[in-house]
Amino acid sequence: MQHDTNNQSNNSKEAAGTAPQDLPAPEVESCQGTESSNTVPSTSINQSTTQILRTGIDSLYLSFRGEMYDDTAIRLSELKSLAQSDKDSNSALAQFMAGDQLLAVLGNGRPPYTFVLVDGWFRIEVAKANAKLLPMAYCKIASSLLTAMGHHFALDALNRVINAIGKPEGHPNVSRIDICADFTTDYPLDQLTEHEFVTKARSFSRHTVARQFSGFSFSAGSPTSARLYNKTQEMKSKNRPRPDLELQWSQNGWDGEQDVWRLEFQLRRETLAAFELVPYEKAIAALPDLWKYATRNWLRHTCPSTTDTTQSRWLTSPFWEAIQSTEWDEGTAAPLSRIYPDKGRSPSDYFLFINGLSTLTSFAAREGYINAGDAAKAYLEDAQEFHDKRAQQSIARDRKKSADVDFADYFRQKVESKRRFYNTAKNQPLDDGLHPADEAVAREYRKRSDGDY
Repeated sequence: MQHDTNNQSNNSKEAAGTAPQDLPAPEVESCQGTESSNTVPSTSINQSTTQILRTGIDSLYLSFRGEMYDDTAIRLSELKSLAQSDKDSNSALAQFMAGDQLLAVLGNGRPPYTFVLVDGWFRIEVAKANAKLLPMAYCKIASSLLTAMGHHFALDALNRVINAIGKPEGHPNVSRIDICADFTTDYPLDQLTEHEFVTKARSFSRHTVARQFSGFSFSAGSPTSARLYNKTQEMKSKNRPRPDLELQWSQNGWDGEQDVWRLEFQLRRETLAAFELVPYEKAIAALPDLWKYATRNWLRHTCPSTTDTTQSRWLTSPFWEAIQSTEWDEGTAAPLSRIYPDKGRSPSDYFLFINGLSTLTSFAAREGYINAGDAAKAYLEDAQEFHDKRAQQSIARDRKKSADVDFADYFRQKVESKRRFYNTAKNQPLDDGLHPADEAVAREYRKRSDGDY
């Protein structure tokens, strides 16, 4: 990639850093009246229209210093052991309740963190008690929550969970923040070339999906990176509808048909630290300045000049000017109607009623049924007979009864296992006795009171 002449020194300055608001933006004009390129007529460039539909935080990773409560450490250790069990009746109990937030505890940590808790809003990695040098918790906030409710709401909800785990010290720090702007444009983005970008990025990639242009990535994996991509195309190709996004786009003028593009910058801790913006409150307050820095100093699309070989003097393209001038609302959600995101991780209607019917239709085809009701009734009857027979055979072979259970227990265990996975309901022990995690806490405190600790 052709860079501006000070690219290498600029990269080192970025690492050392001054606050984004102190960095001078390039003095550039628009492309009005410039020469047309070989592929894009000047009339197409100068008469293009770009409309900003929303700005926001797409990803937010926070770390919390503090100390985990003793009973939480005992409870999480027991819940992690339950999650590792090969018995559904045990693993289904690996759930941590924090106020009204129900999170599944995973059977494996992610070094250096010992415990991992997840639901539809958060992924929380927790260090073992008294771990040195590590934050108490490292957390990722779901994009759907940030989009629908904004970062202030998300942090309040996360704080309630963190306060149930331990006692945090001070405010959280930002480990990574992804800021973005969604827009429509009739500017010919598929004809943009690497040569037209003035950037500090050290790598540049062009992407296609099903042989259709999908966007660019810049300096992927670096402390600062960027993506310019077709968001509606991504949603369709991955079959991941986003009604929360589409609602906000529509409220800001989207016609429901035109492709929506996204420019997204990923800023990791190294970049934020260079600007002294690691504390959460400072990073949030600096969002407008971070956006100016990213779109003016770190990455800029230009209209190349045939008479001036100095890239930094090339004029900014009209669609990029619109992006540069975006007004930030500090990442808060739109004040209009919101789609409240599910706290759980429940499957979509598409998954349940398209993929989910596959087994029933296969059974109907095998057994000769056409009517769905008749097929469903026969399926349940045959399933009950199958599992009950397996349970009886297990007992006759003197195997552990839990290896094969009757239909009622099998169904209950599978439902409870999915309750845990989807974060939809708190499961109780089969004998309705004391939960193993509560029992572990009580047992540990008895040891301590008896002087065995």
